[in-house]
Amino acid sequence: MKERFDARLRAIPAGALHGLLRDLSEIEAFRGWWDGARKPARPALLRIRESVISRSAASSTRGAGAIPSPASLGYAGALRAVFDGYAAMPPVEDRILALHAEVFRHLPGERFLAGRYKSATPRQGTERRFLSEPVALRSPGPLLIPAQMETLTRWLRSGLDGGEFHPLLVVAAYLLEFLAIRPFSDGNGRMSRLLTNLLLMRCGHAYLPYGSLDAAIGGRREEYYIALRRSQASRNLPRPDISPWLFSFLGALAIQQREAREALARLPDEGTLSANQSAVMALAARGEEVTNRRVAAEFGLSRETAKQTLNRLVSLGALRRLGAGRATRYRLRDGV
Repeated sequence: MKERFDARLRAIPAGALHGLLRDLSEIEAFRGWWDGARKPARPALLRIRESVISRSAASSTRGAGAIPSPASLGYAGALRAVFDGYAAMPPVEDRILALHAEVFRHLPGERFLAGRYKSATPRQGTERRFLSEPVALRSPGPLLIPAQMETLTRWLRSGLDGGEFHPLLVVAAYLLEFLAIRPFSDGNGRMSRLLTNLLLMRCGHAYLPYGSLDAAIGGRREEYYIALRRSQASRNLPRPDISPWLFSFLGALAIQQREAREALARLPDEGTLSANQSAVMALAARGEEVTNRRVAAEFGLSRETAKQTLNRLVSLGALRRLGAGRATRYRLRDGV
């Protein structure tokens, strides 16, 4: 099996290799820029990160409502755990299962599936979908999943440590196979994005918490999944071509990087914020809408002082105003 995974990367067509090398060099150049860029104070970075987590969770469950759903809360918690603790999270099977359990922690009806590979009993309605899929795209039966995941996880370690392939290509090839195995009854897409963030942060891509991978993929969902299916259908052929997936994967990372750069550029100078303004920004970073009344009550301010504080943050580009009159409310600008 290891030879098969290696062969997929060795068989990248020459015509695609030049474009992939260009994309890889641009991603690595951004990584170097980020590492050397002047960063704002930690509270400002945490506000960006919390905004990214909130938008990623909403995008992951295709729900952008003001009230987080139980599904989005679980995903947000798992993503926050990755951002906080990636250095102590080796990508072994136990860790993957623990992340899956965290995703479904707030869904009582799904807890029997949480943190477990799918069982021998498929969900109602999945049999017809399974039989309608081309053979090359069918996931393995539940009894085969533990062995295939063990093999895949072992190859990931050897690929990242071996030095023959660029780490981003190893991660992309790993995710291609993970999404072909579909080891869980639910949440495989969310898990693939959590694992992307985990693996790339462990490879030194420290900017990932400041751009939403879920939003980047959601903005090009159809293109992303067409490339995934094309590459999955080809991956076990004598001459595999997984370059469509590799291009799509690197393209999503480029969008994520662009968002991180723009978020940094939009941050107001922390030195220009008063204590009240900083406190309001911290409140807004929780992903909730802020109102004049709430600011006044939360921080013991007069309504006029609260209004001035909010107006100043709008003028600095840190908040955006929604509604008018008594219905006026404020939210963080995207990426702030």
